[in-house]
This record gives sequence, structure tokens and C-alpha cells, in this order.
Amino acid sequence: MMFKKDEIIFLIGAGASSDAGILTSCKMIEDLERLLKQEPTWKEYAPLYNFIKSAIVYADGIQGNFDHTNYNIEQLVNTLDELLKSDKHPIFPFIGSWTPKLPEVSGNDFKKLSEFRKKIMEQLSRHWVQLEYVGNAQYYSGLLRFQKEYQYPLRIFTLNYDLCIEKACVESGVERGFGDEKQWDWRIFDNEEQINKNIFLYKLHGSVDWTRDEKGRLIYKDRNISPDSIEIIFGTTYKLQYIDPFLFFAYEFRKRTLTDAKIIICIGYGFGDDHINGIISQALNNNKERRLLSISPSTSGDADNKVAEIKNILKVDSHENISHEDMTAKDFLNDKLSVETLSKIFPEEESPFEEHKISARG
Repeated sequence: MMFKKDEIIFLIGAGASSDAGILTSCKMIEDLERLLKQEPTWKEYAPLYNFIKSAIVYADGIQGNFDHTNYNIEQLVNTLDELLKSDKHPIFPFIGSWTPKLPEVSGNDFKKLSEFRKKIMEQLSRHWVQLEYVGNAQYYSGLLRFQKEYQYPLRIFTLNYDLCIEKACVESGVERGFGDEKQWDWRIFDNEEQINKNIFLYKLHGSVDWTRDEKGRLIYKDRNISPDSIEIIFGTTYKLQYIDPFLFFAYEFRKRTLTDAKIIICIGYGFGDDHINGIISQALNNNKERRLLSISPSTSGDADNKVAEIKNILKVDSHENISHEDMTAKDFLNDKLSVETLSKIFPEEESPFEEHKISARG
């Protein structure tokens, strides 16, 4: 089976970069809790962290959700952001008073909330998503090899903040939408026929090298971005922003998955983002011929159970258009990703002509 332009779409999740040594969102929580217990400069924020985590778990429990495996750094930072709105929050007039414990652990002016958030962002930008890209993320260059076989530019949508794809695929040219002055411009994607690059990268949740200038325009910097100025999005329910590039990228993901895409390849994505899931679900239910291929190591090793789980999350009508490969992103990109592998996911087409047996006369 030969695939045409834009019939293959990639979605990269946090699990894809874990092979490079970058912590997943849940692993960031583990490291944060270690810092709060062991590092003197973090210990003063431990009571605040314990209170917020307990409140999140309590809220989940009221809804009947006692499985807290989805608690992660994004949920924590999103909660901090909501608390920092204080009396500017839309529902503030409906709240009689803060629970007495909150001012006790955050200060009456909530100063510790902003300090704690800044420290988390500093840890993320300087430690959790920084690494020796050249060596550790080299397996992402499997995308280059595949692109040469595919012979069309790749469209890669990523939920990650790291620079793995940019560094590993520099040879092919990675288009992110920035002009000569390092300023983002959506029109670059709109005139792609004039671009001599083989990978179009859409960073749906931002990047550790993005910030905004004094006029609010998105730019990228190679270094020296203040931790609280990095342009990334936290929080699973607030991912779709009204400003670009986030709105533009979300629209592009919807458009590309709904139009020409025959197969959506999810690498290291845990299906924990409701907004992204909604777009994928719409794409699969809209076209019964469209396929989803999920790549992630399974703890149970049962591909059928994983397919059933994905089907349930996405609320798709049938599991027949969902496939799962129980392997790491590194193994898939290095050894398995090929046009032939993807072709096998599609059922063989029946011949449009009936075969007739011709009997000999004698």
C-alpha cells in the first residue's frame, strides 16, 4: 500500500521522550516530592504542596474517582494558577471564604503560591526537560529515515516541551513557524509549498525555548529565558487557548486528522488529554476507514486489553480501526517504523473484478 501526502499524521506524547531521559509528567511529581523532603530550599513549600495534593485527591474522591494515577505536574500547576487568580476568579463572588488552612500554608497574600510555581517552572526548564539531545534523543532520527521512504513531508504534532525532534532531525529541516527574526508567523505554514523542509512540527503545548517579547509576540531564544516567562501550557482542561500559536495548532490538528489522514500514529501518548482525545475520536468516528496506531509499552503485555481501553477512552464505535504496538518509542522509531509496517494495519482490498474459472473444452 502506498500512502499519499498528508495521509500519515504523527502525535507525540510524553512517553516518547522518556527513552531520552526526559521525565514524564508523573515522574516530575515523584522528583518534586523528593525535593520537598530532601532539599532545604524546597522544604518550606512542603505544607503547601501537601495541602494542594490532598485537596485534589479529595475532589476526585467526591466524584467517585479513587484511582489517583492521573495526578501529575500539569494538574498541580493548573491548580496553582487557578488559586493565584484569587478574587479575580469568576467564581470568587460565590465563595463564602477560603478554607482556613489555605492562608496558613500559602500566606495571607498567597505569596508562596507564586514562589512555588516559579520554582517548579525553573526545575522543569533547567532540569526535567534538558538533556544531552545529540546522544540521548538520537532515536528520533528514525523519523528522518521514514520520511525519505514516505517521500512526502511529515506532519508531527507533539504535546512535549522538549527539543528532541528539533535536535535529532535537524538534517531534514524542521519547520516550526518562525521567521528570520525568530518571530512566529502562522503564514509560514500557509505557504508551505515555498518551504524546503521535510518536517512540519506543531508544538501543541509550547516549548522550553519559547517566550513572548514586550509586544506579546511569540519568539524563540536559545538561552536565558526566565522560568516564569516560558511559553508553555499547563493543565489538561485549559489547553485550548484563545491566542496563537495554540489556537492555530489545535485547529491544524483537527483539520489534518479530519481530512486527508488515513492513519494517526500516537507515540508515547497516554490518552489523558480530553481535548486531544475529542479531536481523535471525531476523526475516527467520521471515517470508518481511518486507522489509529498506538505505540507504548504495556504493563500487562495484552494488546487486546490496551485496544479496548483506548476504544473506551475515545468513545469510538469499533475497535477494528485501532491497533496497538507494545514497545517503546525508541524501539519503534529505530526498528519498526516503515511504510510496510503501516500498510499491514489496513485490510487487503478486494479485487473489483470477479475471478472466473475457464474450463477447457475437449
